[in-house]
Amino acid sequence: MTHDRDQLERQLEELGRAVSASGSILDRVMQQVRSDEVPAPQRREQATAGLAVRRLLMSKMGKFAVAAAIIVAAMICIQQFGGSIDGASIAWADVVKQLNSHATYKWRQRVVRKEGPQMPTMQVYHLNRTQRRQEVEDGSIHIIDMRGADPITVELYPDQKKATVTKLVGFGPRKDPDIIEMVKRFDEVSTERLGTKEQNGKTLYGFRHRPNEYNDFTVWVDPKTKLPVEIELIHTNRGQTLFLDEFEFDFALGPEAFSTEVPAGYEVKTIVRDYRPVESKAVSAQDIRNGLNHKAYTVAGLPWAQKVSLMQTVDPLMQQGRVFLTAVLSDDGNVILIDQSNTHGDYKDAMMEWIRKEKLVLETPGGAKLHTHPNGAEYARLYLESLAKADPALFDIKNLSEERFTRMIVMPDGTILGLSANRQVSDERLQQLVDSLKEISGD
Repeated sequence: MTHDRDQLERQLEELGRAVSASGSILDRVMQQVRSDEVPAPQRREQATAGLAVRRLLMSKMGKFAVAAAIIVAAMICIQQFGGSIDGASIAWADVVKQLNSHATYKWRQRVVRKEGPQMPTMQVYHLNRTQRRQEVEDGSIHIIDMRGADPITVELYPDQKKATVTKLVGFGPRKDPDIIEMVKRFDEVSTERLGTKEQNGKTLYGFRHRPNEYNDFTVWVDPKTKLPVEIELIHTNRGQTLFLDEFEFDFALGPEAFSTEVPAGYEVKTIVRDYRPVESKAVSAQDIRNGLNHKAYTVAGLPWAQKVSLMQTVDPLMQQGRVFLTAVLSDDGNVILIDQSNTHGDYKDAMMEWIRKEKLVLETPGGAKLHTHPNGAEYARLYLESLAKADPALFDIKNLSEERFTRMIVMPDGTILGLSANRQVSDERLQQLVDSLKEISGD
């Protein structure tokens, strides 16, 4: 057995030299296998080469040598037809390993939307998982610091010498859910290999990953560094694509570039968003007005309302922060909720983007519009559960109906309100309810 193994090793070494020296001949032999339509002179040349290889493979090799020769032949095929022996193919685990070795990174971010407002291109610097700097093409600079219990964002407008400071009280500390962190979570099995492409004289290796129906990632990697060169993220449900490129890992930008201290001489506007836990309790219309950073509404003069309750409770979608509920108990035993929060105002553009894609089901003579919600039954459930906890005398969660639904109300002035009902409501009553919404004055 030892003699056979020694002989096998010598013959494999000899075979390796033959492969290295006569690659072109072996290519032609492989072509013979793939095609029967070969001219006679070429078939004779290939047959001669094939005979030499067969003699080399079969002479005194026995079972072990034949098996080894088959493995070597398979390796040759892999090498010739795009496998990983030449080093161009890399494992996704290698990419993740390299990404994990870099704490800081920078990229250029572009967003392309099919419709709606376009977003500016920006350079994004990640100092760590809690500190980020964004340099926007309009010249503004955004600093985000999520290290403390009260994260802070600073928007600097150097050309105007103005700054907006936003404090998220009780929101943190948080880690930044950036795209690199998402990419690191791709697993090898579900990540598709895309092969290679040439770009700017460099060969890139591609991967594709779809973690769910809403996100489609394509990552192009430099096989030498095993780090991303391009990342494309398609948000299939939002009609937009994020393009990330111009990556720099371990950039030289110092910690001072991530300071939230506003430079001297700037005019400062401060916004406070309160995400601290709140007590569920009854409130007045004026409390709602004082608690919102946009227009506030209440129900007045609704003929079929048996009871109207105003209350604050924890935002059931975010599980933190505050939402104001106006609960209407109708004369037919239905419960209808109007919800208002600062989220509706803070993210108005983003909310309008998806609201416009929903079905417009009602437009009142006064100009208010009611749209469907993609997860209307779940949205309604969460808000009705919050009402049941805040005012169990008004609504018992045991009475939660399968008919429940949600509508998003866009008032003529652009204010966005949520509407949830435990049971179906006629268009006539919906219009009456919307017409009964009156702005709460600041007096």
